[in-house]
Amino acid sequence: MHLHGIIQTATLQEVPPESGNLEIVLRVQGVGPAQPRKITIPYALLLQDESLDPDTIQGRGFDADVDQDPDGRWLVSHISFASRILRPPE
Repeated sequence: MHLHGIIQTATLQEVPPESGNLEIVLRVQGVGPAQPRKITIPYALLLQDESLDPDTIQGRGFDADVDQDPDGRWLVSHISFASRILRPPE
């Protein structure tokens, strides 16, 4: 599924806890009514692109390709970002 919207929050999480497997969980807005509002950038993608940092992607527009895994999570297979859209938090 292809998504286009704005990243509200980006949180680095260890899944499962204490595994060393880091993921970035994105809460997004501006996607369609039947599209997910929470997507995950998996560890493998983080290893490929060291520029993926929760602090720098929050508030930016994005285009992403996502697929649902057997656990029901939406995993990003490709993502690109637009220039900053929302103001940085104060």
